[in-house]
Amino acid sequence: MQKNIYRVFSFLLVGLSFYSCSDDSDQFCDNAPNVSGIEANIKMNDLTDDMVSLSSEKEALTFIEENPFVADYFFERSRYGADSIIASSMVNIFSNPSYKDTLYQQVKNTFGDFSGIKNDFENAFKHYKYYYPDVYVPTLEFVLTGLRKDLYVSDSLISVAADYFLGPDAAYVPNGIPDYILMRYEKEYIVPMTMLLLTQKQNQTDQSDNSLLADMVFYGKSYYMTKMTIPCTPDSLLIGYTAKEMEDINKNEHIIWANFLENDLLYETSHFMKNKFIGERPKTFEISQQCPGRIGIWVGWQIVKAYMKNNPEVTVQELMENTDAQDIFSKSRYKPKG
Repeated sequence: MQKNIYRVFSFLLVGLSFYSCSDDSDQFCDNAPNVSGIEANIKMNDLTDDMVSLSSEKEALTFIEENPFVADYFFERSRYGADSIIASSMVNIFSNPSYKDTLYQQVKNTFGDFSGIKNDFENAFKHYKYYYPDVYVPTLEFVLTGLRKDLYVSDSLISVAADYFLGPDAAYVPNGIPDYILMRYEKEYIVPMTMLLLTQKQNQTDQSDNSLLADMVFYGKSYYMTKMTIPCTPDSLLIGYTAKEMEDINKNEHIIWANFLENDLLYETSHFMKNKFIGERPKTFEISQQCPGRIGIWVGWQIVKAYMKNNPEVTVQELMENTDAQDIFSKSRYKPKG
């Protein structure tokens, strides 16, 4: 049984637009620790060729028997009365010419043999283990789901639906996903998305503090920790903002912050109100028609960055153990640019 399962919540999804490294990103990359001596070898299973080759129910049943988790999670076996139903569904999906000859070819063209992502994961886990040496390195698995689900992350297994991460220009895309979220599903974001979820287990919080500030600092800590595992990844790729959005919020950071102060938002406890600033939305209209959604998470990240910069004696581990959002905020001496 898998342990400590992490699901992809909308407010944690990472985004599309690849933005050139800012000075801040350069600083993290230049100061990244030497992890060459740390071992983080990942076992990788590529099931995509086997799945797209399924041509009969008998073959599919054998695959299900050998890979029960794929059927359980991605094909929701518990919803159906017999494995034969799942097997038939698999054959119908993967033997369809529109899938096999088009979408799967895009998978192969996009991912190749998956070795690039494997190497990126190994590098991320080397950095993760630098801070937390006892971290277990999970198995990495690539599957096909017919655009049913995207990702499964646990302490022992990372299972990626490769056909889900082809971007908005794929021949076929998942149904029911808003364009501003669909844009994020490209292969470059698999590693940041996964590490953002995995590192949350280190992030301790005071459950009794229901303020917006507490939420902002919690997410700020989460993004800061993730950045430590992928230090050369641009902030925009991690937070999910376009190049234009990154330019705008950096230029108008002081205006964004003034809005939080003038409207007494930091100690707001209403879930409805808090969600306007940390929930998944295309824009934070309360601030501006151009202000991206989840802006409170971004501000929280800036607060945590300021805290770590102005308190150099604090380790990453101590940051993640600190449950006092007010303490972090006060000691950050956060002052927006602009």
